[in-house]
Amino acid sequence: MNTRKILVVSSDTELNGIIKISALTLTKLNCQVSITETAVQETALKESGVVNLDLIIIDLDEKKFDPLILIKDIRSNGDSKIKKIISVYSDKADKDETYKAGCDSIMSKSEFKKAVNNILKF
Repeated sequence: MNTRKILVVSSDTELNGIIKISALTLTKLNCQVSITETAVQETALKESGVVNLDLIIIDLDEKKFDPLILIKDIRSNGDSKIKKIISVYSDKADKDETYKAGCDSIMSKSEFKKAVNNILKF
């Protein structure tokens, strides 16, 4: 069985909880998902370079650091240039700037919550 490794960069406990519950549900359905969580920019940058990381989910609502700078830093690292990055937000986000930073997909947290099982699976 292949394990999908996902990095979640958020201090939003509700968002993190939904991702953990979805990962647990998928594991019970024979789809192994491993979650690494952090709300620290330096840790996120380090973890994004892990060779077998499949997906990075970044909360644009994060107040401890600028998520767009983190996305740019991740994209500038040779080991993580091609990794999929999904950004989520609560109210509004500058989608053009987020895409320019190097994000692959942007969605509201409510959209993300509806699709989280499919996102983690693929």
